[in-house]
Amino acid sequence: MSIACNLTGLLKAQNLAQRWFHRRAIFFRVLLIINCGLFSCHLSAASIKGPDIFQPSDDAAVVFRLTSSSALLPLNSRTPQEHLDVVEQALKSFRNTANPRYLGDAERELAIIPANNRNVRFYFFRASLKQSLHMFDEAVADLNRISDLKGDSLESLMMRFTINFVSGDYPAAEGSCAALKNFENNLYAASCKQQLQALVGPQIAYRDLKQAMGEFGVLSDRRALIWASGTLADIAERDGRDNVVALWQLALQLNRDNLYTRARLAEALLAQGSYQQVIPLTEDYLSVDALAVSSAIAQTYLGNSTTLTKMLRERFDEALWRGEILHKRAYAQFLLDIEKNPEAALEMAEDNWAHQREWPDALILKRAREALKIGAAQ
Repeated sequence: MSIACNLTGLLKAQNLAQRWFHRRAIFFRVLLIINCGLFSCHLSAASIKGPDIFQPSDDAAVVFRLTSSSALLPLNSRTPQEHLDVVEQALKSFRNTANPRYLGDAERELAIIPANNRNVRFYFFRASLKQSLHMFDEAVADLNRISDLKGDSLESLMMRFTINFVSGDYPAAEGSCAALKNFENNLYAASCKQQLQALVGPQIAYRDLKQAMGEFGVLSDRRALIWASGTLADIAERDGRDNVVALWQLALQLNRDNLYTRARLAEALLAQGSYQQVIPLTEDYLSVDALAVSSAIAQTYLGNSTTLTKMLRERFDEALWRGEILHKRAYAQFLLDIEKNPEAALEMAEDNWAHQREWPDALILKRAREALKIGAAQ
């Protein structure tokens, strides 16, 4: 009797449990349907409020999204001065990164400005662009336009001197240097004067510039000190002094973003065999040809340059294919020290020397000639 009662009670309990579970299942199913409906409505509303979907008509169309930025305003909506602001920023970005894309940006913006709106600022920026492209004659032509407009400034005269000196037009460089004397800070004039003196007497030039830096340094602005420090290091290198690395380190400390100074320091370290120090100096700047080549040379001596050498080989091959070899000195150094091809290195060094005649240009030309002679004698 007790067993039957227990079974009956158990069956009743199971029936109650099944009905309860069924009701709960129906409740949650209804709740899910309601939520899905609300979510679908939300999506539909969002779709209605969102932008129209554009589907290109063929595979050749390229679709991209523009953000709301002043840099993306229609080009013809900007004033000439706004175009020049963009150019100025692009040139600064190029100096900090050596990425040629920024030169393209600057060139495009300059081309938009009509001739009747081209002022001193326009010609200065275009001269800077041409200088960066190693188109020195065109740069000087724009600097001449600045002079015709009576707009010569400290910056334009410094650029004129640099171009004249680098291209080997020393009489013109003397004229630009003399014009710098018209400005209050005589350290600029002292620097360019001693850089010219160093061509024939680096010992005297080093002594006189060091003395001038002692006299005017405290009164000079930071740019003058930066320029004088780099000039002193260059003169010391010409003179074969043993403090070259220390002087380039000082120049870089004054201007950490100067890629030219960083590259000269890397070359000086290579010259004295300090290969390990080159690696941290260049590791974040491998997009810059000169610094990447110096790093590859250092890694070669340290026994680990395969990846970087391959990258540089591909980079130079692509540049040759495009006809855009700008850093001929770096490429000549790559051919000589990495590829061990003195004949090709000499050809590139001679081509470089025809347009650019700084001290490192003379060194790579001399080294390539010597390496070719040694190879021919063997």
